[in-house]
Amino acid sequence: MKALAFATSPVARTIYPMRFLLAFAQGGLLSPLLPLFRETFHVSPGELGLLTSMAGLSSVVMDLVATALLRRRALPTLLLQGIGLTMVALCCSMLAPGFYWLVATQMLLGFGVGLTRVAALTVVVTATPLGEQGRANNLLECSAIAGTMLSPTLSGLLAALVHWRLAFGMAAIMVSGAFGWLLYTRQSLASAVEATTLRRAPQRLDATGREAPSEAPHSQPSHTHVIWMAYSTTFVLSFVWSGFLSTAMPLFGGEVLHGSTAMLGLVFTIGLLADLLLLMPMGWLSDRLEARLVLTPAMLLMAAALAYLPSANSLGGLFLVSIALHASFAAWGMPSAVLALCVPREQLARTMGLYRLLVDSAGVVAPWLVGTLIGLYGYGLPTWLSALGVGLMACLVWQGLRVPPRRAS
Repeated sequence: MKALAFATSPVARTIYPMRFLLAFAQGGLLSPLLPLFRETFHVSPGELGLLTSMAGLSSVVMDLVATALLRRRALPTLLLQGIGLTMVALCCSMLAPGFYWLVATQMLLGFGVGLTRVAALTVVVTATPLGEQGRANNLLECSAIAGTMLSPTLSGLLAALVHWRLAFGMAAIMVSGAFGWLLYTRQSLASAVEATTLRRAPQRLDATGREAPSEAPHSQPSHTHVIWMAYSTTFVLSFVWSGFLSTAMPLFGGEVLHGSTAMLGLVFTIGLLADLLLLMPMGWLSDRLEARLVLTPAMLLMAAALAYLPSANSLGGLFLVSIALHASFAAWGMPSAVLALCVPREQLARTMGLYRLLVDSAGVVAPWLVGTLIGLYGYGLPTWLSALGVGLMACLVWQGLRVPPRRAS
């Protein structure tokens, strides 16, 4: 497998470790705690869905704000501010006196995490050569999954052995490490981002000395359907992650299969390990083949795993569902890689802002909707409907996500 040149750049050396440590504050932290929260605070599945969707709701707002901020403020400053907000939210969660206090702190958490994710994704796709987009995007996801893989196990163990509040304290310590690493590498990151910006946006002057219009817009109409297909796929993938991996599966494991928080944490950790091991091979394949050839089989596997979930009558069956679902998410970076190939680089900040907006919007809708449907109809109906939707989306991806020839870097 050819080495990834971008992985040795100053940008990558800062962003990937930071993203790993920041992942301890995301959905993997909450997942094994949901049955415990329901028992402690006597809340419904719909209210638990509200809890998991709050971070996504505030991230939607931050996605819109961050897109504008990226053009006006230095990237290291935005990243430090986002990580600082995340640490404050985790400390407030650790001291939460009630359930709706937790809901409020998750909203604050979304502001911090959302700001750092948009900034990190934008700089990665901008600084990466076009022939390495699949691997670079999946390597960014790999760093996040590596942190998320450890988070549910540590969270579940701390909750089972001591108290759920210590799970938030553990995450705060990890995020403080991200803050320290960013401070340490801040100067080299700033220099690398400035150099990348100058390389990617050369000015073309006309006879009057004014900047000439870019040649890219004339080719954009033929790419529009591919771009919107990538956006639609992004929303579906995020819906399944937020609605099932983060909400339905923990509830199913706790209420139906009566698994402990530690056992549920192990279920998710093993699944995330499968995701982690497949991310770079699938990224390499997407750089050699069309993204749809990698994404379509992954989505079909996702649909099959969802369809089987209500029939899993043991923790072993839940392990299989978790492994299959997480393995299918090894194709997560494909839509953003397609966007990087289709969109002129001067428009990538806005494009990645919309990409993150769709990811976080699904994170708001899915937990609440899936949790409410589970409360009304049980696990069968929402799971089978989602499996059908993912299967149909896979067919559309196969037909429509045809990447245009690569432009010169």
